[in-house]
Amino acid sequence: MKTLSKAVAIASLMTAGVMTSTAANAEVSFNASLVSDYVFRGFSFSDNGPALQGGADYSHDSGAYVGTWLSNYESEQDDGSLETDVEYDIYAGYWMEAGDLEIDLGLATYNYGEGGYDTTEAYAVVTRGAVSASVYRDIDAYNTTHLAVAYAAELPADLALDLSAGYLIDGEVDGEDYWGDDIVDLSASLGKSFDMVDVSLTVTHIDYEFAADIGVDETLVFLTAGTEF
Repeated sequence: MKTLSKAVAIASLMTAGVMTSTAANAEVSFNASLVSDYVFRGFSFSDNGPALQGGADYSHDSGAYVGTWLSNYESEQDDGSLETDVEYDIYAGYWMEAGDLEIDLGLATYNYGEGGYDTTEAYAVVTRGAVSASVYRDIDAYNTTHLAVAYAAELPADLALDLSAGYLIDGEVDGEDYWGDDIVDLSASLGKSFDMVDVSLTVTHIDYEFAADIGVDETLVFLTAGTEF
């Protein structure tokens, strides 16, 4: 579900290219991508290495939808080593139009197997033209809130420019701040669609007080090649 950032891509996959299924008034779409780095809200989940990602979505004419998304990621073990594991996300929601606005409301669960900490977010995404705003609220483990705005522009030569700015409001776990500080994440992506594949180059940056302390890069650059069918 994700790849300006994982959060923004959840919403974008809801409107991926579709093919008609056997169910009346329903559509199914699939997506697959290869990324040089799996980045979510400015953090690398693959230790700056590649990831294979994909998902499937089912949408109904009423606006209801459900889907899933998978990716490999690197999880830190008790001895400090990294081990490759599989993340799978499941989400469901309802999309509707209200005048010039598109409104998307739903729930997303992030599941990391034995290597991570599962959690669930409720989200709302409002879009008008090329501009969208989103709110993701952790209702399970970390009590965080992620706010974001995004802008999508069509450029000459069939290029697409996507910009986003996010703000993570830190939550408390057992009476203590989880991240230790709020986090700003910025993203810019330049992409182009070809007959069989979409490619993009993305740059992300985070403003996080403890980035150096936990050994994460504040600025990341990665490539994406993906397709929808």
